[in-house]
Amino acid sequence: MVTLLVGAEGGIGRATAALLRDHGEEVIGLDRSSGVDAADPDQVAAFLQDKPPIDALVHVAGTVNRGTIEDHSLADWRRVLDDNLTTVFVTCRAVVPGMRQRKRGAIVLTSSTAGRNGGNRLTGPAYAAAKGGVIALTRHLATELAPDGIRVNCIAPGLVATGMLSPLTPEEIQSFLERTPIPRLIPPEEIAAAILFLLSPAAASITGAVLDINGGRWMG
Repeated sequence: MVTLLVGAEGGIGRATAALLRDHGEEVIGLDRSSGVDAADPDQVAAFLQDKPPIDALVHVAGTVNRGTIEDHSLADWRRVLDDNLTTVFVTCRAVVPGMRQRKRGAIVLTSSTAGRNGGNRLTGPAYAAAKGGVIALTRHLATELAPDGIRVNCIAPGLVATGMLSPLTPEEIQSFLERTPIPRLIPPEEIAAAILFLLSPAAASITGAVLDINGGRWMG
């Protein structure tokens, strides 16, 4: 299986790439740090031009912008939506035609607890809106693509122990954990394991699902 991994250089991306490769899968990493903007269709098309057919897409890229709606400029809003939602649209649009032709494929997208409960000032309004949009897009694509043998699912993590937490103070992290039934940061390897499962034949009957991995902070 050839997997296109968007956000390959982030904490979840590196853990996912390592786990997939340990299971004998070929991983093609796409990341802004290597010069490819996943929100730009032309850049994505050029990147994929010499790559083998994509069997699976995993999207774990994203950014956050804390604050209230008054703190967000229109540029902030557009940047966060582009990073978290437009990149999903662009990369799905790039790989779906080939999957349709081959009548198979698996897509795993990444939302957040903020996409479930609206988040707070630590995540900001744009991030919550984008991650809620990822859930809606997951369900839309799952329905649309099922006749072509393509499954589309989503994970919604809580606080994962990656560099994305760097803007938070220790006190802010502790406050979050105190309101979580299982009060621990989530290792990125646990997210990677969930992604591996959703890509695997063991999940052949699962599509349109949102897998909440958040220590019980959201129970919906």
